[in-house]
Amino acid sequence: MMRGLMLAVVCLLIGAAPAEVPLGKFQTWFGSSRIATDFVSDGVKVHVEALPCPARPIGESTCGFEGFNNQAAVTVTGPRSASLTVTTDPQGSYARIAVVRFSRNDARSGVIIESQSGGSGGNLTAQVLIPEEDGYRAVDVGQHHGSVLEGELADFPRDVSGDGIVDLKLEDGAFDSAFGCNACTPRPPRLLAVKDGKVVDESRDPALRPVFAKDMARLAPICLSKASDRNGACAAYVADAARAGRFNEAWAAMLKHYQRDQQWGQPCSVPVAAQVNGRCPPGGRETFPDALRAFLIRTGYLPQPTSASDRASSKS
Repeated sequence: MMRGLMLAVVCLLIGAAPAEVPLGKFQTWFGSSRIATDFVSDGVKVHVEALPCPARPIGESTCGFEGFNNQAAVTVTGPRSASLTVTTDPQGSYARIAVVRFSRNDARSGVIIESQSGGSGGNLTAQVLIPEEDGYRAVDVGQHHGSVLEGELADFPRDVSGDGIVDLKLEDGAFDSAFGCNACTPRPPRLLAVKDGKVVDESRDPALRPVFAKDMARLAPICLSKASDRNGACAAYVADAARAGRFNEAWAAMLKHYQRDQQWGQPCSVPVAAQVNGRCPPGGRETFPDALRAFLIRTGYLPQPTSASDRASSKS
């Protein structure tokens, strides 16, 4: 009995062993818990704890009125490699961390650290810790090519394209409230991958077209209907089609079904000097198809027109 008591005391003093977590399974840490988190996955040790108050450089802080900080320090230590500590988004209330093999050829696992930074659609900030010879290198992916990312990475990210590299599926925040309210405007997928030590956008890869075709099927019942405020769904539906190699088909369907009396997101086509008290006159806004095509070109779903004939056809 005495021996058992002594073992219990030792365990209490040294703490329980970190939990073993499957590769790719995200663990969530909440600042409000005020409890440090430790886990091990694929031999990689992860330690998460709140930064001390008031160590919060920007954004709202819970230190002043709740006495704790929900910005975390995440320390990662790989087998026979130096540790690296990074901090989570200062405006996020939680963090999700997973150990992942970015490529089937990687000798060591990397780490993904994700949190939400707010905004109407839940803007996402993420870091990937890429294994290098003697440690890790952190790369921020909260924005990619000027477009905010939204959504949340699913557990066990997988190789969708079949090239042996994990595809990280998120959502395109450029669509947030672009053609309707936040809730009225679905976001098309954005797929990223870690290649040659960099984070690259793989969304144009033809091997990923089934991902966008599946999202088209999700949005078609909304866009191709008589539902009010459906133009946001139509915008995402056509964007998906551009990635799925089905743009002409989807554009023709959208032209038959879009909501003609909805003006959210359509800019005024009348020059500022001709506007009345700075307001666009009735009937002076671009049509939804014109505004949508310009938006899809600006956000990279459609190519930039390169000739006069291309520019003319882009308005047809």
